[in-house]
This record gives sequence, structure tokens and C-alpha cells, in this order.
Amino acid sequence: MIELLQAHNKVRTVDIELAKLLLGEPLHGGNEMGFYLLLLLLKAMNEQHSCLDLTTVDTSNPFALDTRALEPGLELGLDIELGLSQLPCIGEGMPLRLRDNALYLARYDEYEALLAERFSALATAPITLDNARLTELIQFYFGAEDTQSPNWQKVACATAATRKFCVISGGPGTGKTTTVTRLLAILQSLYREAPLHIELVAPTGKAAARLSESIQGAKLDLPQAAQEVAALIPEQAQTLHRLLGTLPYSNQFRHNRANPVHADLVVVDEASMIDISLMAKLVDALAPHTRLILLGDKDQLSSVDSGNIMADLCCQCQLGHLPNYSAPWAQQLAGLCGEHQYHSQQQTSYLLRDNIAFLQHSYRFAEGSGIGRLAYAVNRAEQNTARQLLQSDAKDISYFDLQEGFYSQLIDRAATQYSAYLTLAGEGSDAKAVHQAFAQYQLLAALREGPFGVQQLNQRIEQRLAQQGLIDLRQRFYLGMPLMISQNDYQLRLFNGDIGIVLPDENGALKAMFIASDGTLRAIEPGRLPGFDKVFAMTIHKSQGSEFAHTAMVLPPLGRGGQRLNRQLVYTGITRAKKHIELICDMRTLFHAINQPISRASGLYQRLQGANH
Repeated sequence: MIELLQAHNKVRTVDIELAKLLLGEPLHGGNEMGFYLLLLLLKAMNEQHSCLDLTTVDTSNPFALDTRALEPGLELGLDIELGLSQLPCIGEGMPLRLRDNALYLARYDEYEALLAERFSALATAPITLDNARLTELIQFYFGAEDTQSPNWQKVACATAATRKFCVISGGPGTGKTTTVTRLLAILQSLYREAPLHIELVAPTGKAAARLSESIQGAKLDLPQAAQEVAALIPEQAQTLHRLLGTLPYSNQFRHNRANPVHADLVVVDEASMIDISLMAKLVDALAPHTRLILLGDKDQLSSVDSGNIMADLCCQCQLGHLPNYSAPWAQQLAGLCGEHQYHSQQQTSYLLRDNIAFLQHSYRFAEGSGIGRLAYAVNRAEQNTARQLLQSDAKDISYFDLQEGFYSQLIDRAATQYSAYLTLAGEGSDAKAVHQAFAQYQLLAALREGPFGVQQLNQRIEQRLAQQGLIDLRQRFYLGMPLMISQNDYQLRLFNGDIGIVLPDENGALKAMFIASDGTLRAIEPGRLPGFDKVFAMTIHKSQGSEFAHTAMVLPPLGRGGQRLNRQLVYTGITRAKKHIELICDMRTLFHAINQPISRASGLYQRLQGANH
């Protein structure tokens, strides 16, 4: 049976050996069920689940084999109760744990337990505030307008100001950075005599640079009377790894429970990208007095490693619905933010119910925006609405079906778009202007390999640009070559996701030019660069934390990888577009993807239930 599973790519050889090691005894007929249960757990971990949810296992066909292709009698059934009894390695101090019908590797059980314990402790830690002063400051920064519905930015500020832990989720253009900047101004006003030491962090260098840029812009929009307080708001974000202090050749960090991070408040942007291991290490490195704010979009792609923390924490948030706030907190909000209905009165035992703020109004996309409506339709799995929008005359949406000749036309359109920044580069324009022109357009792909993957798309676009005389492929590093760093280099201060363009320095020598988070230009010798990819085409995963004026996204047909797509992937790609989205796909692929939401097994939400759970 093992050979059959390997032949159908259902298990990896390394997992088979690890399962044998965990079993601790030779594999024989008497412990077969336990062995297969271990393989299922390791398979779940490879698929970024935090655990194996035993209630979802199809015991008649646990490895989802195509039974039509099997010989009679080869079907594999699983007896979970028998399998658990055959595992000698379950329990405290053992490699495996069983919690509420979920099987864990011990390390991930401990990560979840740590997160639940620290989030709960932070959420319930008392904070003494002058509520009258807080109300004045909220009105000062947001105005005292009396609208029919709550101002969710005000609610987010009130929630984060009155608590040591707050999660602020919102889709594109809902004003997450604006809200946080005003929140920081409010907090520094409240603690004027002893200003807070604030750290701004993000999971990647690119996301940190964008957070820095956004905070700097939002500070300029603060009222003139708040400029003194604005000076107390930091502008430079850093990566989470840099905040924690990376140790060479180790998965541990310099800052931990014994040596906590020096900060009164840590603001983490793009929190949906953070896996369970890194989040656990962050909360464990916070000093007892440190506040924590997680900022992000619960509907975006989850982390590339195990965990789905932002979605787990915000699973009670639904667009167009009131939050499940407690009656006392809803009453307090009415005093802080104006008389509105702030809770749905739905019963819940969720411990963090009053620590979640959900921004629901998009300021980027007008009510008639095609991009905004398409993102909403994808998020709600509304197939007919998505089809109507793609086939409508919406000025900010272009749709191209996979008809004959589409591939060559896709390459032509991309080459035409990229010719603008390459023309500037060829004319010797300022590096910042070239970067700005490059960021106006980006082609996104769901895959890395194959004709619909970024590797072949990059090659084809390069060839087309070379034919047009815009680049010279005879050089390894040619004028105008765009590249994205794929591994962190702390010595060079280059981080995963940073985008550079090869341009001449003041002496005419070609260098990889990067724009630092403070806006300064950095020229790096190309031969010194850490791992990188050319980036005429970029994976949707890599685009997280970025925005482009014109975004094109190509999705493969179902037989060429389209069956692996999901709703969050498509939603993330669409919401990278600020002014125009160009979608190239088969409609069946799109419908399949938006009907496949990512659902990662996790026990975090269950652990954050109250005593009456």
C-alpha cells in the first residue's frame, strides 16, 4: 500500500521515514493504522495545517486516491480509534498530542497553546485611561459627523486605545494605515508626558518599506495642530526578523521571554502573512507591559507556512454584519464614538470578541468601482456577479478568455506596458522615476512552473522586449533588468520581496538600484546580490503587501494547474490593483477557484473560547 501511495504522489519518502521513526518500532500488520494516521498528520503539515482534524478524515479513502484506477481490494480504509491506540508517542512530553479530536505534532500544539495564553492575557490586561480625553481625541482626529452607520475607523481606534491587544482587519482601501497613524497620534497625546516607544514591523522587507511609506503619507494628513504629536510617531518600519534579532544558523531569535523586545507598543502590518511559529516567537518576546496590534486583511492569502492566524482570530467578522461585541463594550463605544448600534447581540463565548476591529468601508474603491465589486463578489463566491462584471463595460476591468492566440497577445500587452519604464531607463532618467514607472504595471501568475508560471512568462516577455531592442539579453545583468530578492541578506540590508532595477550609477557602471524605506537610493553590485528572481512576472504570493496601478493576472486552465487555485489567491491578486485589473483566464477556472476557500485545520479559535464553550 505504501508503494501505491508513493506512486500516486500522496506521500513523500521523507514522511514515510519520519513516521517509522515516530512509531518507534518496526512496521508490521499490528500497527498499520497508527502508521497511516502518522502519514496523514505529516501530509496535513505539508499542506500548512496546524494539526490533523480527525473529524474531517474520510475513513473510507483517507488519502483521496482515485478509486477508479485501483485494482479491487486495494482500497485503504482507516480505523482512527485503532490507529490512535497503536501510537505509543502521544501525550505530554511525547512527539504527538491529541486535543479535541485533533492530532498535533507537539511543537505546533505548544505554539497554539502559547498564542492562546498570551492573547488571552493581553486581551484581559487592565489599562487605565482618561475616557473623556480619549473621546475628545477621537472626535478631533475623525470629526464628530453623525452618520447612519458607525465609523469603523473610530471603533478600531477606541478598541486599540483601551486594550493591550487588538486585531484590526480590513480589505484594500479601508484605511488601515490611516487608522493606525491616527491611533498612534491619539496614544501619544494620551501619554504625552511619557511618550510610548513604538515599533512598526512587517513580515517582509517589501511590506516594511510600504508600511513606512504609508505612515509617512498618513502623517502629512494629520491636522496642523497635531504636528508636535506627529513627531512622536515613528516612520521607519522593519522586518519582524530584524525586530526579534536573527541568530545565524538557528530558528531561534535574540529576543525571547528571557530577553524581551524593548517597546511599549508593537504594530505588525500584513499579519495574515505570518505563520504560527513566527507569531508564537513574537508574542513570547513581548515584555509584560508591551501592547500588540495586528493589522491586515483576514481574507488575503494565508502564510506560506503552517497557520492561518488572522483568519482564525477574525472568523466572527462578516462584511455587512455588526460585530459580536459584548453589551458593556458596545455601550462604552457609544460614549467614545457616538450613539450607534455596535453589536449584533448574537451569543458568543469568544474571549477576544471585544479585541477585534473590522474596517468595512473602502475609501479606495468608489461604490461603482469594478475592482471593488469584483473583489467583493469573489470573496462572497458570487459567480454570476463576477461573470457580469467581467463581461460588463466597467472601465477599470479588462477580461481576456483563453481563446486562440491569447498567450502571444498576453506577452505583447505586458511588453507594451513594460516598454514605458525601459524607455526611461534607456534615456538615463533618474532611478526613482524608473522605479515609479515600473510599479505602474505588474503581471501576476498563480504558478511558478509551466507556460502559465512566472519562469516561462518572464522568459517570453524578455524575448519580446529583446526583439523590440529594449533590452540586451547578451548581458547577464542588463540595463533595466527588474529583480526581486528571494532571500534575506542582513549585511546588505536586502530582504525577501525587495525589488531592484539594474541601472547605471554616477560612473556608468551597472548596479542593482533599490529604493530604501526612507526613500534613499541604494546601489548594489549585482554580483553581491543574494538569491533573486526576474520579475516581469511575479507570483500572487509574492505580490502580497504591494499595490500596482495596473495589475494583470493570468490563471491556468483546470487541466494545467487551475484545480489547485483557491478563493484567497484570486482575491489577493485582484486587490493588488489600484486603478485597473486585467484578468486572463477561463471562466471555469475562476468559478472553481472562488468555490475553493482555503480552510486550514487549527485549534486556536477553539482554545480562545470561554468557560461555557
